[in-house]
Amino acid sequence: MKNNTQKIWGSIAMLALVMMIFLSSCQKETNGADTGNNARRLSLYLTDDPCNFDSLFVDIKFVEVKLDTNRSHMDDDHFGDNDDDGDDDEHHNDNFGRWDTLTINPGVYNILKFRNGIDTLLGTANLPAGKIRKIRITLGTNNRVVVNGISKPLNLLPGINKYVYIKIHKDDEDDDNTTNTFMWLDFDVCGSVKLINGQYYLKPFLKPFSKKNYGEIKGRVMPAAAHAFVTARIGTDSATAIPEADGKYKIRGLKPGMYTVSFRGSAGYRDTTIAAVQVQKHVETELPLITLHL
Repeated sequence: MKNNTQKIWGSIAMLALVMMIFLSSCQKETNGADTGNNARRLSLYLTDDPCNFDSLFVDIKFVEVKLDTNRSHMDDDHFGDNDDDGDDDEHHNDNFGRWDTLTINPGVYNILKFRNGIDTLLGTANLPAGKIRKIRITLGTNNRVVVNGISKPLNLLPGINKYVYIKIHKDDEDDDNTTNTFMWLDFDVCGSVKLINGQYYLKPFLKPFSKKNYGEIKGRVMPAAAHAFVTARIGTDSATAIPEADGKYKIRGLKPGMYTVSFRGSAGYRDTTIAAVQVQKHVETELPLITLHL
């Protein structure tokens, strides 16, 4: 009887061990997910593609990333291109991935403070192995723009909800060959703020970029009285800068290529242009001093 009892308990213990191994294997293989030791820390920064406003205050409540952990299409950089943003509203996962929340300081950000190479750490997260397909920003209602010293309410454009989606591709991410990933979001202020029938509306447009795969242009334009507005253009794409009081400017997040850089003056100062400015990956291109004339 004693031997039979020992055999029974031995069988139960063996069965429990088999079940534990089986469940562990299932967890690793669920949906083809890679849950190995390839976890990483994401740092997401916010910077500004400015416009001629005094300030732009944007109310940011949450920031999330959509992570695809399915090994079967991990190497397909464009797998998520057909993922409709509207399908993600109020949802946490689908066949394209699941949403992970970043640690942020929620509140109102003055976007125009982060220009000419200045940025701010928007959020961080420790992520399992996977590919980032999207970023989702949830907006609050305390948004406003300051124009000529007057604060104006800034409502979301009719038909636009509280979510802002940004699709991510491999060139938009930096890594330091360890477990750290860095990414920047460039807030296009001119493209995001619309004046319609005397009312300002917000339809946020943000462009992701990495330092490793994108280039920069910097320089100086004088005199300060010209209040120059700098634009770098390639094809239909453009990026802008408003120089500091000393005339220095920097435009970041530029795809490699040949740009035309224009300097638009005000107060009677004439415009000027530099053509054929070569931008390369991970290179800071410095232009000569530009002096605008009356």
